[in-house]
Amino acid sequence: MNLRDDIRNYEFTSKLPKEVIKTSREYVALAILKYSFSEYFSKLHKAEAPDLQDDNGNLAVEVTWGGSPQNERISGESLKYSLAKTEDEKEKSLQIIRKNGGDRNAISTSYPVGTSEDDKKNVIEVFRKKLKKVDNYRQSFRRVGLAIIIDIPMFFFDDPQWGRWLSDINNDSFAFVAIIHWSGVDIYDFKTGKYSEQRINREDMDALKRLGRMAAEGIIRDDDPVWE
Repeated sequence: MNLRDDIRNYEFTSKLPKEVIKTSREYVALAILKYSFSEYFSKLHKAEAPDLQDDNGNLAVEVTWGGSPQNERISGESLKYSLAKTEDEKEKSLQIIRKNGGDRNAISTSYPVGTSEDDKKNVIEVFRKKLKKVDNYRQSFRRVGLAIIIDIPMFFFDDPQWGRWLSDINNDSFAFVAIIHWSGVDIYDFKTGKYSEQRINREDMDALKRLGRMAAEGIIRDDDPVWE
């Protein structure tokens, strides 16, 4: 994937509209999966139910958010802070960030320190919710995976066998689960028990997130060469 300068250097002049947050996340997942494992996800494109699909019924990926409500609020206010035009606007967002347990400075955003167990519970909860829909998806696709976005470090490093406790509730439903976190993506294949991982440097990760938002807002088209 060629993350061109026009993508890397694009500057947004307003906050992300609430109505496209979900779509933006789906495009971000598409961008990160294609960037990290192009040989496997190259045919995917943005669709609906499941969110990412190929055209021949081989593969589909549902995308969901796995972070805590507090972290989601902090992420939203952090974006507002970075786009704020006045000190009053920055201060308002900063107070909301701090009220939710985080902090923000000119360079970065910090999130409340949670435990691995807290993060694990959040992921299991969203995984269970998506299991209710997977049978409908499997009628049209040979393999259906789930991509869970968590805008925090990869907590599973504390448990090298994290795929097992998701496998216990999967019941042969999803073919794989991809955890997209702030430094890359980790994938567990339920059938083979194989783990795959790809780390992404901060500059490229920022560009991939920017690409996702640009696509959600129609600045980048679905047939743009960047997706190839």
